[in-house]
Amino acid sequence: MLFFFVARLLATTRWTVNRARKWTGFLILSMSCGIIFQVAYIRFVFLGPTAEALHLSTQDYGNIISVFGIVAIVMYFAGGWFADKFSPKALVTAGLAGTGVLDLYIAQAPGYTGTLVAHALMAVMGTGLYWPALLKAIGMLGDASEQGRLFGFLEGARGVTSTLVGFVGTALVATAVTQAAGVTWLIRLYGILAFVFAALVWFFVDSDNEKLAALDSSTVTLKQLWRAAGNKYTWLIGLSVMMMYCFYSTLGYFSPLLEYRYGIAAGLIGVIGVVRTYVFQFAAGPAGGVIVDKVTRSTPRFLRWMFLGCAAVAAVFLVMPRSTAFGTVAVALMFLLCLFVFASRGVYFATVGEVEVPANERGGVIGLVSGIAFLPDAFLPSLAAWWIGDPSASPAVPEHGGGYTTMFVFLLAAALLGLLFTTLTIRTRRRELAARATSSASTPTEPAPAI
Repeated sequence: MLFFFVARLLATTRWTVNRARKWTGFLILSMSCGIIFQVAYIRFVFLGPTAEALHLSTQDYGNIISVFGIVAIVMYFAGGWFADKFSPKALVTAGLAGTGVLDLYIAQAPGYTGTLVAHALMAVMGTGLYWPALLKAIGMLGDASEQGRLFGFLEGARGVTSTLVGFVGTALVATAVTQAAGVTWLIRLYGILAFVFAALVWFFVDSDNEKLAALDSSTVTLKQLWRAAGNKYTWLIGLSVMMMYCFYSTLGYFSPLLEYRYGIAAGLIGVIGVVRTYVFQFAAGPAGGVIVDKVTRSTPRFLRWMFLGCAAVAAVFLVMPRSTAFGTVAVALMFLLCLFVFASRGVYFATVGEVEVPANERGGVIGLVSGIAFLPDAFLPSLAAWWIGDPSASPAVPEHGGGYTTMFVFLLAAALLGLLFTTLTIRTRRRELAARATSSASTPTEPAPAI
């Protein structure tokens, strides 16, 4: 009797320890996701101060970010190969450690060429090594019934971490002698945190070879991409997401607009940037999913409403006077835009399942959709920097090509095209279902086999 009691106690203890290690590993991986991309996307919170800290013009910094976007798109396709060939734990650790080295190097303000090369390598570390390996590492932590919950909590923990670190960074920048000096120390802090999480992943995240072998391949082959290119939904979904991603890519460029045209205090710009970038990430994303499930029952229909909202905001910004009297209205409109954008981000790829893309084609479709969707990262940062100029420079760099007026015309056009593409998706799917129903009705019912 005593033997069975001791055996049961040991089994329960072992189960408890294993479960604790699993959730500890999950928390570490999720939090690392809120750290590794901070410097790459620091422009969303501190655009002007970052350019100043790196001794770059806003235009040069925009060009560098565009190069980062180009390399990241390429690495999105190549990263699956690394995830299939090497241990996810080793790749996540290497991605974090490599990013830490690059962050500390960038903090030295190595000049245009050095910063450009560092950002290109950062895309390799983050999108090539880290991201596909992270998805596999998370997938190994649970069985099929737990995948939705694991990835849902991943996005939530990532958002909370990004928000907390973002507010700490805002305080650091606000208390520094200059904002540029504060950003320099913030970049160093992100680099140190990347090293810390690399060590935590290495020592506390387990690697299960049996579960790893059971996971699907992450590599997107040329054959899959070719097949995906022939699917009409690839282009409809990819272009729809691309239009919404145009809004996401330009959110960081609202900071100079609010500060220099609408008179928002410089000390508030960082706080507004954190709320705009991180709070809406973990608040609006899940809300969008709930609305799709409970209200619209259709992702394209939901996205169509989001595009309509984005079009209205862009139109108001286009005609509203740019003066301090409208500062509060400008901030409220920008937050409303963030609500539409981040609610959409939470359901981007749900359409792939809704239109019943065959399971053996989904990898290629999602891969090509992503390549199309994230193209704005390859050109829009550079273009937006040219539009808005740099009012903080000495001497100030004026707006070009119509400035913010052109940017809002561009965004309005993106929203209207998004409306078009989502409407075409809805109508195409409706015709397919109608044709299927007609075909089923015209097919005679097979007689039941004799028993």
